[in-house]
Amino acid sequence: MCAGLSAGGAAASSQYELLRLDGHQVKWGTPAAGTGSTVTFALVSRPVHSDDARNCRDMQSMDALRRASGIDAAALDAALRAAFDLWEGVADIRFRRVEMPAKADILIGAQSVPRGVAFADVAYHRTSDEAGFRSIRRALVCLNPEKRWMDGFDGDPKTYDLRYAIAHEIGHAIGLDHPGPSGELMSFRYEERFRELQAGDVAGAVGLYGPSRRPGIAAGPRPAAVVEGSAARVATGCASAERSATALSAGERC
Repeated sequence: MCAGLSAGGAAASSQYELLRLDGHQVKWGTPAAGTGSTVTFALVSRPVHSDDARNCRDMQSMDALRRASGIDAAALDAALRAAFDLWEGVADIRFRRVEMPAKADILIGAQSVPRGVAFADVAYHRTSDEAGFRSIRRALVCLNPEKRWMDGFDGDPKTYDLRYAIAHEIGHAIGLDHPGPSGELMSFRYEERFRELQAGDVAGAVGLYGPSRRPGIAAGPRPAAVVEGSAARVATGCASAERSATALSAGERC
């Protein structure tokens, strides 16, 4: 499944949408709503090819992207950690960085063949199935190194906030889809109005993994089942039983 990010106004939404692959909702860990999980991630350190990926099939390190946009390694690491922290802060999902990309559940890098803005590929285990859920086995996140990137907003719609884009793609990587054009961080339209998760983003993550267990986070009720915020849009055309591609792009939809 892929949908684009475009500029322009639209009515805000407080809904969320669950990612569906071949009609199955997907999440990390136990394939049941409201159950937590720990997920590992790594940055690509050398060229990687993934046969079963669609848009992140060939990835490279983020070095070229950093150099082109004047972002140092420390700033990239800070944006990466901040993006993961957004989701950890609201839901019972923990992210642990590992040094070996081959061992990571989520692999993050730059596109070797640049297109769009940013994408996520998600693959699931065929064997697990509880109440329509399947367990995610791997996710890829790739950014276009030819786009201009920065930390924060600058009012230029052709420059993209690194933290925003990574957080959006992580949302796909943990089982969320685009709920609509605007109003949520998971919406497909890029708008420089907020950099934090919105109500629908939080509801979707908590529905999948339960409320955050991090110290200092107020625990909410643990959901008995996931209730979708809007009608499901099952992936067609850009998805198969092994993969789904979700995109953050400027004005492009498929």
